[in-house]
Amino acid sequence: MSRLQKKKPQSEKRKRVVETTDDETGVAVKSTVERKPVRSLSDGRSEKAGQPEADNIFIRTTEFFREVKVELKKVVWPTRKQTTGTTVVVVIFVFIVAVFLGVFDYSLSKLVQVVLT
Repeated sequence: MSRLQKKKPQSEKRKRVVETTDDETGVAVKSTVERKPVRSLSDGRSEKAGQPEADNIFIRTTEFFREVKVELKKVVWPTRKQTTGTTVVVVIFVFIVAVFLGVFDYSLSKLVQVVLT
């Protein structure tokens, strides 16, 4: 640990800052919440503050796909016009780079032939 980093006391490590908005005023409010410690069970698994780890793979899988669905609803997808425009730009750029590399390769091969002959 560098001398610039100060080690936080154990009580500070368990705290996290939560930002919420006040319903009446609409102002963002920051507050600190103490994290609950994670216990280790006898068989090597962990338990979060009284909640045993979900053993059922089907429950975890459905939970994962629910979270994926929520996150995908937040995505802003590009329009067809934006997608077409960026695709055209990429194809033109690839063509320009291909021509540049072709000319460079051809000129270097001719230079090598002149030097070796």
